[in-house]
This record gives sequence, C-alpha cells and structure tokens, in this order.
Amino acid sequence: MRAQFIVNPLSERVARKGSVLRALASETGADLHVIEDFSALPTLVDTTLQNQTSHVVIEGGDGTVQGVLTAFLSQQKQEPLPDFTLLPGGMTNQVAKNIGLKTIKKAHVLRALTKGTRQHVPLVHLTSPDHPNYYGFLFSSGAVPMITDYTKSKLHRRGIGGSKAVLGGILRGVTGQDSFVLHPTSLELEIAGPTARTFSGPHLGTLVTTLPGLILGLDPFWGDEAAPLRLLYAQGGVRHLPRQALGLWMGRKHIDRELYGLFSHNAEALTYYYEGPIVMDGEPLHIPEGRFTIRATAPVSFVK
Repeated sequence: MRAQFIVNPLSERVARKGSVLRALASETGADLHVIEDFSALPTLVDTTLQNQTSHVVIEGGDGTVQGVLTAFLSQQKQEPLPDFTLLPGGMTNQVAKNIGLKTIKKAHVLRALTKGTRQHVPLVHLTSPDHPNYYGFLFSSGAVPMITDYTKSKLHRRGIGGSKAVLGGILRGVTGQDSFVLHPTSLELEIAGPTARTFSGPHLGTLVTTLPGLILGLDPFWGDEAAPLRLLYAQGGVRHLPRQALGLWMGRKHIDRELYGLFSHNAEALTYYYEGPIVMDGEPLHIPEGRFTIRATAPVSFVK
C-alpha cells in the first residue's frame, strides 16, 4: 500500500521554506494531501482507514499533529491505525523532535518509509461531557498556557520563534518578572492509579504527558509508578521556583521537591475540576463546565 503524505502549508516552517513532502510525493508514489482547511480531515481520514493505508507522514507543527491524530483516533473503529512519521514543520515542533524526525532531510524521510525504527507511544486523551475528544501529547493547566500566550503575543510578534521563544517565556515566568505572565489559579485534581491522591486549592500549573521528554532537554517528571501518564503538579506557593526549575532542567530528580510545593506521579487517570487556562500541544482548549478527565490511549506506532 502506498504511503500517504499530509501537509499543512500554513505551518510556520512549511510556509516559509516550502514542503519537503510535496517534492517527494511523485518520487515515492505517495498520495499527497495539502490541508489548508481542517474540516476536510474527517473525509480524508475515513478513506485512509477504510483503505488500510499502512503509513502516514505528517508535515506540520504540534497543532497539525494534534489535529490529524485526533481525527484518526476519533474515527477509528475496527480498522488498524497506520504507522505515523512526523516532520517538524511548525514553530516549536516539540512532538516531532521527540518521536519524529528532528531535521527535515529527504534521506531521513525515505529511510523512515523503508527501514525506519518504530516507537510505540500512547497519546494523552481528554474527555468531557458534551465536548469532542481531544488527543495530544502534552496537556497543561495554569503556568504553561500563560507562558504559551505570552510567547505568542509578545515573542512571536518580534520574530522570535521555536526553542528561543519557549525559553524566553519560561525564564520570564519562573523569575517572576511579570505577574501577568504567571500567577496561581484554583484547581481540584483527583489522581487515579498506583498512587491515589487529591490536590485542591491554588496551583501554579500542571504538566501531563506521555512523551519520553520535552523540548530543550527538559524532563521535569520523577514519578516512578507503573502508569502511562506523567504528571507534574506545582502548588500556588512554590518556594524558590527559579532554583527548582533549574534543578529539574539539570536532571536533579533525587531531591524531595514536595517540601517546596512540587509533586510528580505517574497516573492511570486524572480528573480535573478547573475553569482556568488549558492547552494541548500549544493549542488552547475551552471546557466551559470546568470538569474533564485525562487518560492514555493504547500505544500508537511512530516511525523515524
């Protein structure tokens, strides 16, 4: 079965430098689909699943990856999912840099199509009453949505993108240079899994992922339970936040950071009661009821 290429021409790198997959489509015989309007995805995905296409390559940013994979996982019935290969075509490309191709080279794409290495990774699955399902890789509440909004509204407009923008937002937030960048919000969180626990009150933020690491070498999780969701919870009054953030960035996970207001667990499910800002893979979500649950999907195959 021929491979399928899905390209978002509006993604930052693709719009600026052009699509690598567009040039490779005729050479490989892959079916090329340029998606400018995501409303076309359901029909495309339905046909792809019915035809049992074995390999789908996605060129775009984190939001594109989230949108395409959400369509596949939402529409999957009995059909097997294809293998996926992710090309970094957006501004930050956190997902592709973890489980996709770190760089855009023709040879790397061809190798992934013929003899690539498979990695099986579950996705974060968010459900809430009367709302569509969301699937992605990095969910966050509080601090990260605030930092994301800052990087988009302040840094991207100055032409600062990618890892530099993320780093700039993080530094501005954790050093407390502006209270509008980072401030506590009220949350109740129920953790289900090997460790059952409830947090309630002002919180600085949560991070939830199924990825093995995050961008810039940051991996601020130290939970050791046998469960797929990796959670970081920060209380509203985290003590010595810049020092704690730097220590985690340097991989110092042996220190008991609960004394400072930082907690990490691996969980089976997380139930949120929260009306503050939330994002999935850099895309803001809106859940008016303020109640939603997060679980992990079955592992999905990614090839690089």
